[in-house]
Amino acid sequence: ICFAPALSLAKKLIRSGVDALVVEGMEAGGHIGPVSTSVLAQEILPEVADKVPVFVAGGIGRGEAIAAYLDMGAAGVQLGTRFACATESIAHPNFKKAFLRASARDAVASVQIDPRLPVIPVRALKNAGADLFTAKQREVAQALDEGTIAMAEAQLQIEHYWAGALRRAVIEGDVEHGSLMAGQSVGMVTKEEPVADIIASLMEEAAAALAQRAA
Repeated sequence: ICFAPALSLAKKLIRSGVDALVVEGMEAGGHIGPVSTSVLAQEILPEVADKVPVFVAGGIGRGEAIAAYLDMGAAGVQLGTRFACATESIAHPNFKKAFLRASARDAVASVQIDPRLPVIPVRALKNAGADLFTAKQREVAQALDEGTIAMAEAQLQIEHYWAGALRRAVIEGDVEHGSLMAGQSVGMVTKEEPVADIIASLMEEAAAALAQRAA
């Protein structure tokens, strides 16, 4: 759930018979909405966590955060960025290196330049491709102003700009012009390690946090 009003959407989905919900905030990588994970969790968990399992996602990189959301009533969490550099990940070495070098501030949301040219917000690491996308939007907007391109064609050009860009980065290793989709938890990805070790660390941190609160 990314788009407002989140609570009403959650309740509508429950009425339609969903088995579970994933509540994902704007800190997440890839396509995002406008509301932070912590705000969505506070809004939705108290209202619906007793009706269906709710999993919280977006910007989660440590077990202490997992424990906090479990305390709030979540059934679990969903993590993506934290596992991008797992040993088992098929991501290109260039892609993994970009993650390992990045900090939270490097994972930014795409910007819309002109209201006539809608851009679906995506959070990814800053690179040359992102800068060129901004330039492309200005170029297309100018063409619209000059009447040298129709609105439908202009919007299509913007929509198709990133086509295949995620594959170029993840599989082909083009980290300059591909899409480096990453959540703001990317700064907590500090080394390439097996999935089992990542999960073990997260579980240990979460268990320690829960034990401390119980004490």
